[in-house]
Amino acid sequence: MRKSLTAAVSATAIALAVPAITSTQTASAAPDSLVSVVCTGSDTTNYSPGLRTTSQTVSTYGTDEGHGCTGLGRISGLTSFSASFTGQYTASCLSPIQSGSGTETLTWNDGSTSTWQWSSSVATNSAGQLVGTYNGPITSGAYAGTNLNNTDVEPNTNVAACTAAPGLTQTTGTATWTFTS
Repeated sequence: MRKSLTAAVSATAIALAVPAITSTQTASAAPDSLVSVVCTGSDTTNYSPGLRTTSQTVSTYGTDEGHGCTGLGRISGLTSFSASFTGQYTASCLSPIQSGSGTETLTWNDGSTSTWQWSSSVATNSAGQLVGTYNGPITSGAYAGTNLNNTDVEPNTNVAACTAAPGLTQTTGTATWTFTS
């Protein structure tokens, strides 16, 4: 998963300006309460077959992680999460991600979950980095009623892999996750 570098910088600026306050809420943040929680982490995406210079149908699978969650309205005890994802679409090294939508389940460090309905815009590939944006509501579980925006930045350090078999089989990078009411 990926997102706009500008949004990541803005989200980080908001997170630094907002003091870390823990909430006494238990199951989910109420939609009418102010929430501005930021988590940083990583994204790893695997491609099969590996991405090449020409478009082909690929299957993807990977893991998203968020850590060090802080900010206004943070649910007490929820400091990190992980989620796995799968998909299939047409892609190449020049366009590794397409616009789309889906559902992802975030599993928090205490075992609780959040269901996220996301949509994405086409990722950009600039200055050797893949930047993707994913946005949508948390529909159930922890933080239900808030919006989650995810920005992923993945440097492509193995461009030569795109020109020969097996192709580029994995990308990994940093992720910023911002929950807002």
